[in-house]
Amino acid sequence: MSQLDLTEFAKKHQLWSEYIGQAVDFFAPLARELVNLHQDINKPIIVGINGAQGSGKSTLSDLLLEIFSQKYDLHAVTLSLDDFYYTHSERQHLAHNVHPLLATRGVPGTHDIMLANDTLDALLSHNGAQVVSVPRFNKATDDRFEDEHWTDVTQKPAIIIFEGWCVGACHQATEALQAPTNILEAEEDKQGIWRTYVNDQLALLYEPLFQRLDCTVMLKAPSFECVFNWRLEQEDKLIQTLGNHSDPHGRTMNPNEIARFIQHYQRITEHLLKTLPLNADYVFTLDSKRHIEKRQKRNGFNNLSHPTLIFTDLDGSLLDHHSYSHTPADSTLTYLTENAIPVIPCSSKTQSEIQHLRSELHNSHPFISENGAAVYIPKGYFARQPNDTTELNQYWVKSFVQPYEYWLEKLQNMKEDFFGLYRGFHDMTIEEIAELTDLSLEQASLAAKREYGEPVLWLGDDNQKTAFVAQLKEQGVNVLQGGRFIHICGDADKGKALLWLASVYQQMHGKTYTTIAIGDSHNDREMLDIADHALVIRSPSHGIPSLNRVRNITISEKTGPLGWAQGVQRILDEIFTY
Repeated sequence: MSQLDLTEFAKKHQLWSEYIGQAVDFFAPLARELVNLHQDINKPIIVGINGAQGSGKSTLSDLLLEIFSQKYDLHAVTLSLDDFYYTHSERQHLAHNVHPLLATRGVPGTHDIMLANDTLDALLSHNGAQVVSVPRFNKATDDRFEDEHWTDVTQKPAIIIFEGWCVGACHQATEALQAPTNILEAEEDKQGIWRTYVNDQLALLYEPLFQRLDCTVMLKAPSFECVFNWRLEQEDKLIQTLGNHSDPHGRTMNPNEIARFIQHYQRITEHLLKTLPLNADYVFTLDSKRHIEKRQKRNGFNNLSHPTLIFTDLDGSLLDHHSYSHTPADSTLTYLTENAIPVIPCSSKTQSEIQHLRSELHNSHPFISENGAAVYIPKGYFARQPNDTTELNQYWVKSFVQPYEYWLEKLQNMKEDFFGLYRGFHDMTIEEIAELTDLSLEQASLAAKREYGEPVLWLGDDNQKTAFVAQLKEQGVNVLQGGRFIHICGDADKGKALLWLASVYQQMHGKTYTTIAIGDSHNDREMLDIADHALVIRSPSHGIPSLNRVRNITISEKTGPLGWAQGVQRILDEIFTY
């Protein structure tokens, strides 16, 4: 599977650089899930894309085709509801026999739904040896292209994208049609004939068409007010496409004409903004500049089909080395939650610290504290309590080493030979811990609540440090080098804890899980070596830890949570290769 290169795509569609960032962060993962759905169903799927005029649904459709081709070598086709408009003469006939407003293309009742269904049927039954012609509509002439200009599909498609401004819409209750929505309805549809006809057509013909969709994606505009500006941009692009060619039919529009034109769409667009987010499988909420503010996925829909566990270090990996922020990874964390992929913190931090962070991250999964010293599983997380665990408050706990006091006594034995060369957390005030770690006083107080080991700040030189570590090891002490501190603890490590917890998942759920370990420093080496996939996060303060493994290693391009997010998406691509 090749890496995604959207350079030429961006040039062709005249896209700003931020869109490419959105494509990588939001739409490449969406493409992965749609391919997963195709594989699960084991037949061609129809993906509906909804969005108000100018929201970017056509660009998204083309982007998905590009990703399917580049990354998955899958053939897909895109259909637009717009391409199934009745011809100009057919709409004139509707305008004469039903209502004059039906001369204007767009609303339900102005499309040839029989042709749309026939086209979908032909694509779904494509045998690879036939040619299916897909109609195309010329908006500049406000008429359907002649047959010879239709698109010929010669390959059987794996995925059919069906995009349109009212895709996924449902009809309104009769009483909702009584009051006009805007000036157009008030002045040109005083008796409600037009809007009633449109609503009836939506219920009779369009809803059955939309029920054929295997998945619905919504690009949710902030409000209908944004649509006017977006529609102006669309018209400008259309005029640029025509170039120096005149428009003999006069079918391109000025701003005043656009303002009237979009009123035809207002009622259903506003109804969609209220109702479709409750029913769509994926909702991407846009701001006024079409930047994605958030992504929502229908609970339980199309989870990635390969059971996966992610074990992650915190400081310098999921959390920024300097600011402790996780913001750049938030969209990926949401994606993992939506796909039921547990993110399991595995850190040198204490139970109290991780517990506080889990609340901030809305993470309800087990966690591993103090470099693998203990695993904490929320009570009730599994159907039964795992063997060899004890109950402690709201957790089932698996301890791998002796408690804190045992290791503190070992450290005290070192003071005579190494006096003044080190300081443990127990020697420091909360204020000193906060200053050394750049933590707040509240966070520092949580870090001081050790249960299994002691972080030590080394003050001597490297030779003295080597002697210090050797003498501790003679006492049976395990010494781990972290990003900032030496960690004094028992014979436990993140790798052992990972293996134990992964085996519990497999026993409890009867599945074999793929494990991903993520870390940036030496105390992450054991879990990075033992997991199925290792993601090493670059650090701004130290080099990359050396590993024993030679396969399934990903080294992030960026540091901290940005590298974390990009690396996770890259490994998921490798795991979910089709």
